[in-house]
Amino acid sequence: MGEGGEQATPAMTKIVGGEMAARVRAFDWSTTPLGARETWSPALRLAVDIVLASNFPMALRWGPELVLIYNDAYAPALHERHPVSLGQRLSDATPAFQATLRSLHDDILAGRSGGYAFERLPLKVLRDGVLETGYFAINYSPLPDESAPSGVGGVLVAAVEISRSVEAEQTLRRTQERYQMAREAAGVVGAWEWDMKANKVYADARYAELHNVDPSLAERGLPVETFTPALHPEDIDRISKVAAASAATGETFSEEYRLVQADGSVRWIYTRGKAYLDDAGQPSRNAGVIIDVTERKQVEAELAAARVDLDLAAQAAGLGRWVIRPHLGQRYWDARTRAIFGLTENEAPSTSRFLALVHPDDREAVRDAMAAATDPHGTGTINLDYRIHRANDGALRWIEVFGQAFFEHEVCTRFVGVASDVTDRREAVERLLSQEETLRLAIDAADVGTWNHDLQSGEVRLSDRCYAMFGVPAGEPVSLESLMPLTHPADVQRTRDAIARALDPAVRAEYAVEFRVIGRDDHVERWLSVKGKVFFDEDGKPRRFLGAAVNITERKRAELHLRLLVNELNHRVKNSLATIQAIAAQSFNGQHSMAEAQEAFSNRIVALAEAHDLLTRENWEGADMHDVACRVAALHGGDARFELNGRAIRLSPKTALSLSMALHELATNAVKYGALSGPDGRIRIAWDLAPEPGAPRLDMTWTERGGPPVTPPERRGFGSRLIERGLAAELSGAAVIDFQPEGVVCRIRALLEA
Repeated sequence: MGEGGEQATPAMTKIVGGEMAARVRAFDWSTTPLGARETWSPALRLAVDIVLASNFPMALRWGPELVLIYNDAYAPALHERHPVSLGQRLSDATPAFQATLRSLHDDILAGRSGGYAFERLPLKVLRDGVLETGYFAINYSPLPDESAPSGVGGVLVAAVEISRSVEAEQTLRRTQERYQMAREAAGVVGAWEWDMKANKVYADARYAELHNVDPSLAERGLPVETFTPALHPEDIDRISKVAAASAATGETFSEEYRLVQADGSVRWIYTRGKAYLDDAGQPSRNAGVIIDVTERKQVEAELAAARVDLDLAAQAAGLGRWVIRPHLGQRYWDARTRAIFGLTENEAPSTSRFLALVHPDDREAVRDAMAAATDPHGTGTINLDYRIHRANDGALRWIEVFGQAFFEHEVCTRFVGVASDVTDRREAVERLLSQEETLRLAIDAADVGTWNHDLQSGEVRLSDRCYAMFGVPAGEPVSLESLMPLTHPADVQRTRDAIARALDPAVRAEYAVEFRVIGRDDHVERWLSVKGKVFFDEDGKPRRFLGAAVNITERKRAELHLRLLVNELNHRVKNSLATIQAIAAQSFNGQHSMAEAQEAFSNRIVALAEAHDLLTRENWEGADMHDVACRVAALHGGDARFELNGRAIRLSPKTALSLSMALHELATNAVKYGALSGPDGRIRIAWDLAPEPGAPRLDMTWTERGGPPVTPPERRGFGSRLIERGLAAELSGAAVIDFQPEGVVCRIRALLEA
């Protein structure tokens, strides 16, 4: 190609092909630090050809920016980053990837390193869309380039997958481990090989030790006569005959025998081996393994003794034994089982006969339980209570059965167990459950909580109701130390003294005390009546503290309310008698006729009774001003004659009583002389809170209109004096009656809480 002529893009070698070769040709390299492909150095073009032509995973990072070029075999290692990684700088990779490989590439580019190699490196590889772990031997090598400042143009990454080799090593290791575990699981403790022609036995250490032979010598081979002295005298002849028979036929053999140890103890050995014949049919060698079965033999002896003990125990416990062989259709019941089911000694216990005795309501459950137990994929056990009608007398009995199934090749060959008549126990349990339910209902009805304090461990168990009494969520761990601070401070010492007397072995007093608690979470004060008992051991030490607590808060409130009512009644009776005495004195003062005096006295007593009725309905806790006014209006014409106007104001009992008396006096005067003496008169009662600061006061105004003209009286009667003087003094207020010509107006100011 001459100067000035058009330059052709360098072509790749003919052996270069595949997806990545096509991608490299089509890639716009002018957008990368490598520049357009026609400007690449010969070293770079050669390196790219080498990478793309290789069937092994290879990649190239070129130039200071370490731009990536890779082949088809390398692509799976890039996962989802293929093919976007083509042409990317190392700086475009993840920070973690850069931190791992940046210094390695820099050392190679700078000429400080001749390369790096990594063996058995695990990498994630994407194969057929599945991410797998592969193992690789990876080399990082410098690629020379005369145009580069350091003489190194890039880094060649060559990977050889060794996954199969690694997997083979791992498989071999796992096989060896399984073999060793199989030997251990099978109980193999020793192995030997006997060269019969040379008469040398080669054995491992454990075989030699069991035969009282030096392991180091046994490993190198010793005559068979070296090992035979350890055989138990009673087993020598039998084992010799077995060995001779095997050697003559070349067949396998297995046998159990005893070895006498150096300390005189005896070990039971199970051996299995095979004799091998030469081409002439003569004994050549004998090899095998041994298992120490001493513990198994001991267990078998103990099991035989245990069977005898089990039979005795079953008879003592009233248990009957049964055995079923489902694959043979056989069923065995001992005498006790027959007696439980009411069968005669000679009657065959078939499955159909058994199911016929089972209560119809339980028959399906029994069938299902038996099927599950004898199913090789089922539970393998049965534990069931069911009812039967006993064969000999038809009595309804409860039966409890326990059983275990045994399988061979997924076939149940034995199904064994015990049966017992638990009718008495079931009836006792039902009685106990009934008693417990009765007790629970009684406890719920009486609002009773229970506790159980283990004095050794400190554990305190409370019933849910007891938790609620202390204002603590049910189930939260508590202790005496955490509950005592919830006791009202005034009751703590009295409660502690009662506990101390109950815990004192010399006193052993019954714990009975009433005290208050403040709920921990709800802060509600409750009264509890608590009774308990401490149980002591034989040494006189307190072990357990049991008891019950009753919420008596309502009872205590009722008692307090009753005391207050009695005190209030005493006070009210005294006040009422004093009031009646004053009314009588004023009514019968001789200024009126006896008939007039009696009428005035009766009217005032009625007014007093009306006020008392109103307060009684309110439990003597006070009354509304509107109710007081309504009672007076209802007695003297109601809405047709009275207008009531005022906000809801609560009066104390004393204020309500005094105002009621005053209103009745005003109404009585209105009937005799004022607005209520004629058909057209009306009365307006208005009230509100006084605007003055200080203790709350009531302002009430009585206004009469539509009655006859009013003239001020020459002297004030008892009613007027009761209102203006008595009421003012009683309620720490003021009362003024204004005799206006158009009608009487009375203004009263009184304390709400007199």
